[in-house]
Amino acid sequence: MTMENEDLQGTVSKTDSLMKTRFSCRYYLDKEVPRHTLEDIIEVARFAPSGNNIQPWEKVHCITGARLKLVQTELLKAFQENPEGHKAEYTYYPTPVTLMPEVFAHRRQETGRILGQALNIDRADAVRRAEVAGRNYRFYDAPVALVFTIDRRLEKGSWIDLGFFIQSIIIAARARGLETCTQESIAQFHEVLRKHIPIADNEIVVVGMAIGYPDVEATERQVDDIIQFHVA
Repeated sequence: MTMENEDLQGTVSKTDSLMKTRFSCRYYLDKEVPRHTLEDIIEVARFAPSGNNIQPWEKVHCITGARLKLVQTELLKAFQENPEGHKAEYTYYPTPVTLMPEVFAHRRQETGRILGQALNIDRADAVRRAEVAGRNYRFYDAPVALVFTIDRRLEKGSWIDLGFFIQSIIIAARARGLETCTQESIAQFHEVLRKHIPIADNEIVVVGMAIGYPDVEATERQVDDIIQFHVA
């Protein structure tokens, strides 16, 4: 094998590993992410493809420090006190959710069942379920939260392009030793976010993202509890 082929194989192996070992990280170390690292990630991700190169990810709202603590507190309060009073500006799942095709509905339900089992939560225990769900609105205590928006005048093609950009951020973050968790649930509380970050009227909040250095020990406990292997 030539040196060129060896280098290519090494690149393929590393890239495949970054993508295949990706997971939604829900436990983070209390460790600051350098600003230049975040800037580097966005710089790399902006090369994601988009129709006619319009790059619909015009802004990425990055929240850290005391501002993030305040946002975490108010999002959690809104979730606990009046979730019905908040609504996302788009629908993520079919409405009503009963219209979701069976194959996808089953996957969604099974994921919820496995997570509940791993966390030792009885489905009937509404208090404990709400407590665990509340971690969403603290961005899982990650040191950085990203909020992605899109101009409401754009169409579905641009939403696809935004997805390319977000996936690129995930991979670029992993290459730098960081982990992420994308959070559609944040979009429901866009009015809370608008109080603390300058989201323009023409912007729709699409998703949030927790990002930081993973708490490997806590994550391994979670993964070991969740994963189930079935052989032959």
